[in-house]
Amino acid sequence: MPRALTEQEKCRQCQRLLEKGKAVVFSQGIRKTSVDDVARAAGIAKGSFYQHFETKEKFMYELAWHIYRQLFEQAERMLFNGDDIRVNLRKLLTNLFHMPEMIFFIHNNQDITELCTSMPSREQQSDKKIEEAMFERLLVAAGIDIEKVKPGVVHNYIHAIYLTMGSDLMIKNEVPETCDQMMNSLTSYICGGL
Repeated sequence: MPRALTEQEKCRQCQRLLEKGKAVVFSQGIRKTSVDDVARAAGIAKGSFYQHFETKEKFMYELAWHIYRQLFEQAERMLFNGDDIRVNLRKLLTNLFHMPEMIFFIHNNQDITELCTSMPSREQQSDKKIEEAMFERLLVAAGIDIEKVKPGVVHNYIHAIYLTMGSDLMIKNEVPETCDQMMNSLTSYICGGL
């Protein structure tokens, strides 16, 4: 019988599943990726996958959050690089929507929305609070007055831009300028709290 993994080994195995699984999902898409594909890419047995995630959907949901946390870490690095906060904020917004992770979210919006709404409502509510807290932490760290600039409004702005970029209802050749104007508006809103 194989020896049991330590907690540290379990954590590393879970991280490997998320990182290797991310590459598989990015190349094959959410619907076409199987548990076998993810386990094989991570170099573990399929049974070991289920020690970390009950279902493929739970894995995909956690992967989406894993990517989202990485985006926030990148945002923090970009925002606090020593330059003027206003300049950094605009660069951050522009770069954010050109990152491979965000492009993946945009192109797979319908699958991600279905995935998120398939989770229990208590989990969805908890995750919305976590997400708003992440925005609040970022704003406070940047010296933004969160009485003037509400983290929930910033959250909604980001999602509105994201949804605009991926919407089939938009006039495609006008999407870049529309998003640019939305980012300018968001930048003005946030800078009003400095």
